Amino acid sequence: MKEKLKIDIVSDVVCPWCTIGYKRLEKAILELGIQDQVEIEWQPFELNQNMPAEGQNVQEHIAEKYGATLEQQKHHNNK
Repeated sequence: MKEKLKIDIVSDVVCPWCTIGYKRLEKAILELGIQDQVEIEWQPFELNQNMPAEGQNVQEHIAEKYGATLEQQKHHNNK
């Protein structure tokens, strides 16, 4: 019996890019018809280790992460 290809996916559950990447991988596996030849193992990754357990207001988070003021965020969203 042939060994399975093991793929480790390191992902943060709230990361949209992680979801997009996984969906593309899943589609490729299905299109190739190799579902029974692949083993996926999920590994945790935390993009923001300093996020409080109760979460954070999205505007505050963007201001801290990117240095964008609330006024700049409003201007960008109104374009």
